[in-house]
Amino acid sequence: MSGEKDDAKTGAGWPAVTLSLDRNRPGDTSVRAAMWPTLKLDTDERWFDELYVWTEGFQPGTMQRARIQLNALTKAFVLLEREKVRRIGVTLSFGTVERCLDLVTDAFDAHRFHTHRIVVLLRGQLDRLRSPYRVQSFIDWLRSMHVPVGYRLSAPRVSMELRAIDLVQPDFAKLLAPASKRPEFWEDVLLEARVAGLRTDRLIVAGIETREQRALAVQAGFGFAQGSAIRRAYDPPSIRTPPTLPPQGAPEAAIDDTQS
Repeated sequence: MSGEKDDAKTGAGWPAVTLSLDRNRPGDTSVRAAMWPTLKLDTDERWFDELYVWTEGFQPGTMQRARIQLNALTKAFVLLEREKVRRIGVTLSFGTVERCLDLVTDAFDAHRFHTHRIVVLLRGQLDRLRSPYRVQSFIDWLRSMHVPVGYRLSAPRVSMELRAIDLVQPDFAKLLAPASKRPEFWEDVLLEARVAGLRTDRLIVAGIETREQRALAVQAGFGFAQGSAIRRAYDPPSIRTPPTLPPQGAPEAAIDDTQS
């Protein structure tokens, strides 16, 4: 998943009946999504819009998470095909890549004319990987197609993710805004990222919700940002098939041809 539901304020619901842990209560569960614009802090240049996905009502297992992420990847490519977005970012966990490598690469192979407009954020825990080489080969394969590969930092400190950073060698990285209001704390985070080998000009700080946070991010020297104080999230554009004229006497409703 891209993250927890508290990280986003809006989201268009996707049916989650087949993903629910309790098939008898499908109404209590949902997979939700929002598009978060990613902008350069000093110029407001728009880099990409991240398709951010989370669940409500249940905690997905490894294979459930993989199915959700694969569905999101397919929808991201459809958004590109239909020119609903200029450039899009998607999140894939290490577990999804390890267990569903063929399905993931098939999705990219099926949309090769649009791979130059997608960026991939990887996340996860290396300790749970049985075959790190599968993730490494996937990263190399993406780079052979000139797809930017990033890493989502989730540990409290950048130094706690050095092994994952070493594996991914990310072209960019994303982390949540520090909770502190002290400029020195924000500067320390950026310094730690630089020491870890991350490009600070390609470091995305997410969760910028106030003008004060934006000012701290600019002062510290972060390259890009996400959050309501940068640009508000919006619901993913509709990708329902446009209505066509059906045969006489056989009207049909428009359908979403990307549902899994």
